[in-house]
Amino acid sequence: MNKNKQVNLWFFLVLFWTLGATALRANPSSMDTCDYRSFRDNHDMVFQMRGSMMQTMRPGEKSSIRFKMNNFRWNVQGQVSDRLFYHFRQSFNANFRSNMYDGLLESIDYAYLRWQVFDRFSLTMGKQVFAFGGEECWAAPVYVLQYSDFGSSLACYQLGVTGTFQLADRHELLFQVANLRGVEDDEYFHAGLPEGVQSTRVPLLYTLNWNGSFLEDARLDFRYSASWGQQAVDQNIYYVTMGQSFRKKDWGVYLDFNYSRQDLDANGLISRSAVFADGKQRTVENVEYYSMVGYFHWNFDPSWAFFLKGVREYGALYEDYEGVSAGFCRADWNAQVCLEYMPTQSKDFRFFVHYNYYHLDSIGVGKQLQLPQDEEHRLSLGLIYIMPVF
Repeated sequence: MNKNKQVNLWFFLVLFWTLGATALRANPSSMDTCDYRSFRDNHDMVFQMRGSMMQTMRPGEKSSIRFKMNNFRWNVQGQVSDRLFYHFRQSFNANFRSNMYDGLLESIDYAYLRWQVFDRFSLTMGKQVFAFGGEECWAAPVYVLQYSDFGSSLACYQLGVTGTFQLADRHELLFQVANLRGVEDDEYFHAGLPEGVQSTRVPLLYTLNWNGSFLEDARLDFRYSASWGQQAVDQNIYYVTMGQSFRKKDWGVYLDFNYSRQDLDANGLISRSAVFADGKQRTVENVEYYSMVGYFHWNFDPSWAFFLKGVREYGALYEDYEGVSAGFCRADWNAQVCLEYMPTQSKDFRFFVHYNYYHLDSIGVGKQLQLPQDEEHRLSLGLIYIMPVF
């Protein structure tokens, strides 16, 4: 076990015992059964696991079958006092290296404190998710069997501060300032900063987000946000993300729209695939991404459910670049269908069979960038289990 892992483990052991001592000090009689239950009532720890047997099929290639642990995280969250809350979540599927830029392990999703300053205002401080709109961005990764290309290529967990204003019982306004990246420029951008572009001293992303609920039992939800950040000197990035969802007892649906304009390709979907005449890799400039995600879920029986999910996405150049004219260059679409069985009628323990179809096209000016075409069929038989520890 290297030094970073040891520090990480000791930190959270100390955090656990400190929180336990805080809960027990609330009552001088301490170690009786009532106090122990009180601690468990205020603090929760679970392991989130999703594993599957996957068969992948590509045209012109032999199919492959393997077992895979697709998602494995541990999640700890709780309440220290009436106005202080914490949340920590770490993935065992990601790198356990320490990011030199933000000083945290790359595998950590959440490591934050939330302070309820006033009844209608709170501050969230630490590593957290970008306060984007939409539903896919906020879903727990253990439940997302296949992300959109836009969502999967976005480094959305970063250190920052978020102020949340409770405008009304069903409406909140968030303002977030967060690191745009957790690593240095050379790691963050596919081929580093382009020649002649200088690194910025303020690589932050500023986001304004509104969440609102309507109708009886808050069945209709809206998540809208707009973001701006500086990638490098005179190089900017913009996001507009919008999500609409409607839920009833047994079924639900959502529709997400995402748009991003990037002076430097941050998602990297175009940069990773583009081929230039001189053979050199580049961080492509002047790119745009469009993404639309639709989802329908139906619990047609206490033990059975299924969902349909569809994704349509485009990548483009909004200005000429390296002799390539502005225009659309890539398009992908993704179709999913999944049947789920919950033998105990608990959503935290379910078997699933999932079919995923993915198709990527090079369109428009993509031919000049020699962007590839791709197609994949994938069948998965798996299990999702949320294992409570305390």
